[in-house]
Amino acid sequence: MIVRYAIVAHGRVQGVGFRYFAQYEARRRGLTGRVKNCDADHMIEMEVQGDVEKVEAFVDEIKKGPPFARVERIEQYSIPTISHEKTFRIIY
Repeated sequence: MIVRYAIVAHGRVQGVGFRYFAQYEARRRGLTGRVKNCDADHMIEMEVQGDVEKVEAFVDEIKKGPPFARVERIEQYSIPTISHEKTFRIIY
């Protein structure tokens, strides 16, 4: 089953390579979506789409974060899928 989640990561997640980490983890699982820094400090917003097992594995890695990050909490909720999406990208 294909799912799409909106995810917000809180904590020390900006300035530590978190967006690149998320892109790497998503692409290696064949997932699509996007990631960007929030205007508010200490948050990253993501949307990720793909097979439910692969998306759940991605979320597990996001909860850990890259080496210099400190993920304090994750907000996650289901949103409608996007059929034409081809890749996972960083939005600047």
